[in-house]
Amino acid sequence: MSTYKQHLYFIGIIPPEPIYSDIKEFQQHVADKYKSKEALRHPTHATLIPPFRLDESRQPELVKFIENIAAKQDKFELAIDGFGSFTTGVIYAAILLSDPLKKLEKELTHPFYKKFGLTKEKGPSHAFIPHITIGYKDLSPLVFPQAWEEFKSKLYRRKWMLKDIALLRHNGKEWTVIQKLELGTAKENELLLSF
Repeated sequence: MSTYKQHLYFIGIIPPEPIYSDIKEFQQHVADKYKSKEALRHPTHATLIPPFRLDESRQPELVKFIENIAAKQDKFELAIDGFGSFTTGVIYAAILLSDPLKKLEKELTHPFYKKFGLTKEKGPSHAFIPHITIGYKDLSPLVFPQAWEEFKSKLYRRKWMLKDIALLRHNGKEWTVIQKLELGTAKENELLLSF
């Protein structure tokens, strides 16, 4: 039995301003009009590794693991193109699944579950659908069709350069960013050493 406290963590992508605030406005609109407030309770993010429990003592190891993966990845452009939905009633801003994003997710996910001895909640066949939630599972099935009708053809396109990924931890009340791990530092260090 571990004497350390277990914390709830997740690994994700936090979009920069003004995208962060744009999404918060969409979430606020869904909360006000459709009474779905759950998305507002989380930092605006796209999930790479969904919430998992880990001993507090392993947090430095976790940070180092993410740092090493991130360091080997090049910075790349991410794009949001409109909105999508899941059958559970979730509405989200749809992030285009580019090759660099697929590579990042794959090279982070498989080693992560192996190293930390955790199991995925969903099976390995579950597809990675990058998204930023606007209306969460608390969106009533009665109002979901109306909300989806509003968002499905709404035009919202944004691009940004992904420079880091974030480790978040739940403090008992809310999610907070513990650390942002920069992409591409291994290659940058190689270039510096080559001079």
